[in-house]
Amino acid sequence: MKAISEWYPRVHASPFNIYCGTSAGALNATSLACHTSCFRLGVKKLSWLWSNLHTKHVFESSYQGMIHHLGKQAFARAQARYHCAPPFGLLDNRPLRNLLNKVLNFSKIEHQIMTGNLHGLAVTASNYQTSKSVTFYQGHKDIPTWTRSRAIGIKSQITTEHLLASSAIPIVFPASKIGHGFYGDGSVHQIAPLRPALKMGAEKVLIIDLAPKSHPTPNHIAPAPGLAMLGGHLMDAIFADTLSADLEHLDRMNNLVSTVDKTKADNLALRQVDAFHLSPSSPFEPLVERYYCHMPIAVRSLMRFLGISPSEDAAITSYLLFEPKYINHLIDMGYQDAQNRRSDLQNFLSDRE
Repeated sequence: MKAISEWYPRVHASPFNIYCGTSAGALNATSLACHTSCFRLGVKKLSWLWSNLHTKHVFESSYQGMIHHLGKQAFARAQARYHCAPPFGLLDNRPLRNLLNKVLNFSKIEHQIMTGNLHGLAVTASNYQTSKSVTFYQGHKDIPTWTRSRAIGIKSQITTEHLLASSAIPIVFPASKIGHGFYGDGSVHQIAPLRPALKMGAEKVLIIDLAPKSHPTPNHIAPAPGLAMLGGHLMDAIFADTLSADLEHLDRMNNLVSTVDKTKADNLALRQVDAFHLSPSSPFEPLVERYYCHMPIAVRSLMRFLGISPSEDAAITSYLLFEPKYINHLIDMGYQDAQNRRSDLQNFLSDRE
């Protein structure tokens, strides 16, 4: 996004009028949606936020804070059954709540919608009671709600609670309560990541993925997978595999639409949707191992206690590594990847056929 913003004039509106995000992507989408009238300013603020982020801004990372949180969790579950225990989470993400309340002005979302700069914003979370993927969206009045067997869309005013819910990694962070339900990371039950954008009327979709194009081939005998390695593998599968399947489905639908008469396609509510998939050129694991030492010592101690190794369990470690040097390296990687595909991206973003 940093690279794309530089291809437009300083006061140019955003080339995107629909934003959809899940997990950390929900935070990015919401931040950018607040500044659709001035795209470069929105990207600059978001880039500044990530560049100056520390672990302590996301969760309690001191010995005192972590022990206090785990002690409260244990005490709450030792009380009588009629006492409602808080949602379980190994880490306390209240610092993230405070940060989002400070840096995001949610009232700007409705203003951008009213001025026509923003058509819709969607944040996806998982309902732990119903095991459904729930997309909370705020947008134009003509956007209808939707219901599928495992997914629903609910019109709502996006708040900090929705972002915390969408980014609440199971077991690691506590679920967030929205209405009468508890919600966690949106990737868990999201079998069709592109659905929110399509339901809101998108005709072109730029997909920014976190799964690298290729993984390095190990030059040594790999150790037997432990609990942490299996957990990281499952989390990677949750976040990446559904997107690949949804892209294949979109490609098949586009091929079908191209063979159907336009009148029939309109009657069946079918349309051609162009997609551009941008993913990292290099895996994150070597960077995680390189910048692991920048994590707070209390977090590293907890990881060692749980048997998590930075070299063998880099996948799961990457979800907890929030330090400037690591994040800035990722930003530079994304910036360069976009620049390497500049001509293709500019052609895709152009309004010309």
